Amino acid sequence: MSYATRRLSSRTVGLVACLAAPLMMPREASAQFWSAVDLSSRSARSGTSDWERQFALSPTVRFDHPRVSIDGRWTALGGTGQRLDGFGSLAATYFSPTRSGLQLSVAGFADRSMLNETFPVSKLGADARLSYRRGATGAWFGRELSRDNRSTPLSAVPRASAGTWRQFGNTMLTASLSSFASREGARGATSRTEYHPYTKPAGAPDTGVFARTIDTITVTDSGNAGTPRGWNDAEVSLHWGVGRLAFRGVIGTRLFTNSLPNETWGQVQGSLALAPDIALIAASGVHPASASYGIARARFVELGFRVAPRALIRPRLPASVRPVAAAFEIADGERGQRTLRVRVPNARTVELSGDFTNWKPIALARATNDRWEATLLIPPGLHRVAIRVDGDAWAPPPGVSSVTDEFQGTVGVIVVK
Repeated sequence: MSYATRRLSSRTVGLVACLAAPLMMPREASAQFWSAVDLSSRSARSGTSDWERQFALSPTVRFDHPRVSIDGRWTALGGTGQRLDGFGSLAATYFSPTRSGLQLSVAGFADRSMLNETFPVSKLGADARLSYRRGATGAWFGRELSRDNRSTPLSAVPRASAGTWRQFGNTMLTASLSSFASREGARGATSRTEYHPYTKPAGAPDTGVFARTIDTITVTDSGNAGTPRGWNDAEVSLHWGVGRLAFRGVIGTRLFTNSLPNETWGQVQGSLALAPDIALIAASGVHPASASYGIARARFVELGFRVAPRALIRPRLPASVRPVAAAFEIADGERGQRTLRVRVPNARTVELSGDFTNWKPIALARATNDRWEATLLIPPGLHRVAIRVDGDAWAPPPGVSSVTDEFQGTVGVIVVK
């Protein structure tokens, strides 16, 4: 084994250990750690080249809090006769309190991407988004600032993005439009000094102005504004989950382009829980071509297993998408205990408060894919209760009667027998 391979292997082992460490930490009431490890086989094909098979090890860690989320993921790739390589990302996002349905999210990120499964590009940047939600529908507007380590005259410069979403029960549908621009052949104004030989007229004396042998000339170049290029990427995604199944599909297209061809791409991901800690995962799709680096489209297929305390940890929704509870139920237990269950697609955190908790927020634990629950001692009678998803505004649980409360605003009313 070469030195480079041993070094990358040790880094991978160290990263796995760091990402798994949060599992050993006690969980706070308002924050939760999640970690998972994927082991899979990937096949990729760039342009018209042959398919290449690789094995992938992907540790993932997530920290969820009503105001902050942190996501880290790394994928180590290796195959027969190939050197070890990898890609991944680290992102931290802050979510402001909501005011009149508005919320601001600010994120910082660093990632290393494989544009066509073989060409790595590292990027560092920040993203700010202002979102508005009313019921199960919302929209956002945002701006990203980023810089990559392989900038070219054609490198994309993000300008703005906007999108909307709609929740149908346990299904989330999103649509977004991102604007990009670049300028090919641009260069600034420059000046340079040139020296030209001076020839004396015949018979001129070797004194005074006729003694010069070199002329100095300053040449100015006004530069070139270059050729502007602009394009817009539109994407539609579907997130769905029920029982042991979870699915995510994305389709995108390039439109309203200036001096660039239109293009379409897509990706599907799915998981099936085989046991509480193990899931079967599969993915396939097409990466778009990159005009910045002259890279052709690439196709990929992946099949493997995920090991995690909650096997169905699905990919994050965009930070600006704010899901709401889709269902609520109460199950009787022993000795006056009741299990309260809330179903929310792709939530980071779910909290509950009521008169039986003295209106103190209680963090629910993720039970399965999109179901959150808590078992509490609740005496029989009429009770008031409210829930909060991802630190958003308190609201009545779905499917129950609601009344105006002097402390929590509008709350739900439940009857415990």
